[in-house]
Amino acid sequence: MSNLFQDTKTGKLVEFISKHDKEFAMVRDSGGNITYLTLEQLVPYDKDKGRLSKVTAPQIAPPPEEKAPNRVVPLEDVRLNLNTATAEVIQKRLPGVGYATAKKIVEMRMSLSGERFNNLKQLENIPRVNWEQLIEEDLIFIS
Repeated sequence: MSNLFQDTKTGKLVEFISKHDKEFAMVRDSGGNITYLTLEQLVPYDKDKGRLSKVTAPQIAPPPEEKAPNRVVPLEDVRLNLNTATAEVIQKRLPGVGYATAKKIVEMRMSLSGERFNNLKQLENIPRVNWEQLIEEDLIFIS
C-alpha cells in the first residue's frame, strides 16, 4: 500500500509519515513541508487510479532498534577504585590488608589535595602492603 493520500479540505496530495496520536497524522506535502492533519481529512490516493475509498490510517513499521555497540571496557569492573572505596571495602577486597591499614589508606587519600590519589606511586608511602603485587594482579585502580 502506498503512503500517498489526498487532503479532502485542500485537495493536496500528501505523504503519510506517521500517526501522531488517535486523531492526527504527520504528513509531508509536495513542497516538503511537514504538517499535521486529522485522520478524517485523509483519503488514500493512487497516482494511476486517483482517489480511493476511505481506509484506516496506515501502520508504518517502526525501524529496527539499533544494536548496542560492543564494549571495550566491561560494564562490571571487578577492580577496586581506591579513590571511592571505604576502609571496610578495602579491607574485604584486598588480600593482606587489615582494617587498620585500610583506614590509613583512606586517611592518606583525604589528606591529599582534592582528597584523591593522582597516581599509584602515592600508595607506596603506606607500609605493610605489597603494592607491586596488587598492581600486577590488577586488583586496584584510581580514577
